[in-house]
Amino acid sequence: MKTCPTCQHTYSGDVEFCARDGARLATQATETEAQLAAGLSRRFRIVRRLGEGAMGTVFLAEQLGVGNPVALEVLNRKLLDDPEFLPRFQNEAGSTGRIHHQNVVAIHESGQADDGTPYIAMEFLEGESLREALKQRGALPVTEVMEILQQAARGLNAAHKLGIIHRDLKPDNLFLTHGNGGELVVKVVGFGIAKLRKSATHTMPGTVLGTPAYMSYEQAWGMRSEELDARSDIYSLGVVVYEMLSGRVPFQSDTPVGYLRKHLMEEPPPFRAVKPGLPVPPQVEAVVMKGLKKEREERYQSALEFAHAFVAAALAAPAADVSRPLPSTEVIVSPAVRELDAPMPLPVTAQAKVDSAVQTPPQAPPERIGEPPSAQPQGSKPMAAASRPPAAANSPQYGTISKPPSKVKFVVIAVVALILVVVGVWYSSQHGAKKGDVSWSAKAGESKGEVKVNPNDGLKYVWIPPGTFMMGCSPGDSECSDDEKPAHEVTITKGYWIGQTEVTVAAYKRFVGSRGAQMLPAPDFNAGWNNQDMPIVNVDWNVAHDFCTWMGGRLPTEAEWEYAARGGSTEARHGPINEVAWYSDNSGQKTHEVAQKRANRFGLYDMLGNAWEWVNDWYDQNYYQNSPSQNPTGPASGHLRVLRGGSWLSYPRFVRVSLRVRSNPGNWNDNVGFRCGGDEPHEPSNHTSDGGGQ
Repeated sequence: MKTCPTCQHTYSGDVEFCARDGARLATQATETEAQLAAGLSRRFRIVRRLGEGAMGTVFLAEQLGVGNPVALEVLNRKLLDDPEFLPRFQNEAGSTGRIHHQNVVAIHESGQADDGTPYIAMEFLEGESLREALKQRGALPVTEVMEILQQAARGLNAAHKLGIIHRDLKPDNLFLTHGNGGELVVKVVGFGIAKLRKSATHTMPGTVLGTPAYMSYEQAWGMRSEELDARSDIYSLGVVVYEMLSGRVPFQSDTPVGYLRKHLMEEPPPFRAVKPGLPVPPQVEAVVMKGLKKEREERYQSALEFAHAFVAAALAAPAADVSRPLPSTEVIVSPAVRELDAPMPLPVTAQAKVDSAVQTPPQAPPERIGEPPSAQPQGSKPMAAASRPPAAANSPQYGTISKPPSKVKFVVIAVVALILVVVGVWYSSQHGAKKGDVSWSAKAGESKGEVKVNPNDGLKYVWIPPGTFMMGCSPGDSECSDDEKPAHEVTITKGYWIGQTEVTVAAYKRFVGSRGAQMLPAPDFNAGWNNQDMPIVNVDWNVAHDFCTWMGGRLPTEAEWEYAARGGSTEARHGPINEVAWYSDNSGQKTHEVAQKRANRFGLYDMLGNAWEWVNDWYDQNYYQNSPSQNPTGPASGHLRVLRGGSWLSYPRFVRVSLRVRSNPGNWNDNVGFRCGGDEPHEPSNHTSDGGGQ
C-alpha cells in the first residue's frame, strides 16, 4: 500500500504518482515494520523489506540465536477476519514444512506474532524465477530443460509422496539459484499458496484455484481441489516444459474462459506449428505431449517418470539437436501476463521483484459470481491395467479417474472461469474526483419517463420517481438464496436518475481522456474496446465509483438498483428472459452492445444480463433483516461489495432482479460493468417519450 504525502490518499499496485495532485507516492513501511519489529523482536531482526503482495509483506530478516537469513513473510492481519483462515494457514504451513528436499524451498518455522499476525520464515534464496529467465532469454535448449525438469520433478515427487499437491505449478514457482560450487539448483516454491488464497479470498468450498494457462485438464473442468492428485501437477509441469522448449505456453488466449476451453477441447500444437525449425527432437516432443494428455491415466503417473522419459528421449537424439541454442533468443512473453488469477508474488528472491511485468498483482475472485453448474460430473472410469503406464519407483499410485460428461464441458468452463479470478489488475487505486456541478440537458428518449443526457459522459439517464416496492425474493421464485430473504417492503422517498444503459466504451473513453492515459490506461482485456456501444467491462468497484463521481453522480444503492430493475413488476424478471437479457443460452459467450434487448417499464436496458453491475453497498448476509424500510444504504463498512443483474455468462437462475452477488471491490472481470445514478433535483419537463418499456 502506498500513500500520497500531500493528500494522504492511498493506492495499491504499481502506481507511482498520485492521480489527484501528481505527488510521488510513499510506501507505508514505517508502521508495518515497527509493528513487526515489536511483535517478532524476540525471534527476528528485520533487515529490509523485500516486497509486498495481496496476502502479506516479505522481509529479509535474521533469525536471532541462529544468525540465518530468512525470507520472512508476514501475512495481512485482516485475513484473520475469516475464521477459516487461521486453521487453514496452520495446516498448510505444517504440511509444507514436512517437505525436506534440496529442490523444495525450506520452511524454517511458522507461527503467530504477539498480536496474532501469522508469519512464515522460509529459506532465503538469491537468483531468479524461471519466469524471469524465460522473459530474458526466450526458449531454452533441450539440455537446460532436461536439467531443470529433473530437479523440479525430484522436488515435486518428495511432496507427492507425502500426499501434498502443489495445484499451481508454473514458471513463477520454480526458482533458479546456485549451490556452493556454482551448480544450478532448482527450488519448487509456493506449496499451499493456492489453498491459502482460497480462504483469503472467500471463494466457495470446492473451488479450484490456479493459473488458467497452466491448469490441468481436470482443474479446467472443475474437479474439486481435494480430489486432485499428483497427476494434475504433472500436466502443469508439462505446460512448463512446453514453454521452456518453445518460449510460449501451448494454448493462447486473452481470457480465462479461452484458456479453459482450450485445455478441455484442443490438443497442444506441435512445436513445428509454433515455430518452424525449433530444435526439439520428435522423441522429446512425444514425451512432452504425453505429459499433456487430457486423461490423467494416460499421462505419466509420477513426476519422476516424466523426467526419466524426457532424459531418455533427449539422450537418444542427436547431440546437435539437444544442445544447440535456438536460432533466435527473442523474448516470447507468455500469455500468462493476462491471467486474472495470478497468485501472490514469490517471497524468496533477493531482489523481490514482486510485481514483475509478467506477474500481475493478485486479485481475490468473486465469491458467488461463478454460477455453479446445474449438473456435476458423475461416475468414475476404471483404469485398464494393460494400458496404464508403469510408475516410477517410490512414486504415488492411483486407481480411478473422474471425467466430466461431454455435454457439461462448456457449462463447467463458464463456472470455473468466473470463480477464478486471477490475478492481475491494470488499475486498483482508489483515487477520487471532485463532483462538479452538472447541468444535464433534457432529451426525449426511449423511456416513458423523463430522459436527460449527461454532458460529461454523454449517456442518457432516466428519472425514477419515488415509490414503494417489495424488495427481495419474488413470489413463486424457488431459486432464491438466503441473502435474498425475507422479501420486505421498501420505500424510496425521493426520486433519482439512473443510467438508461450500462456505461459504454464511448463514455468510458471520455473518462480516460479527462484523467490522462498514464493515470488511467485503457483496459487491455476489453475485446470490444473499439466498439463505442459495448458496455465497459473489466472495471473494479473503485474505478466504477470514480467514474460515477467524475460524471457528477454516484453508484446506485442496492435498493435503488432493484427498484429501478423491477420497473413496477413483482416478478423475478420484467419479461421472458430471451427478450430482456443476454445470458448463457443466447449470448454466444460474449458481451453485446447495449440496448439490444427490450427495456423495462422505466425504459431501462440490460438491467438483467450482459454485464454484472456494481452497486454502492457493502455486502451483508443479513442485510434484509437489518436494513431500514426507507432508503436503505447497506452496512456502513465491510470487506465485500455487491454486484447485481447477472451477465452474458450467467445461467437463467442468476439473471433475476433480487439476486445479490458479493465480490471483493478490487475484482474485475470481462463480464463485470456498472451504471451510474444521480441525485440532481428533478425538474419537471414538458416532454416525455412513449417508447421502449412495457
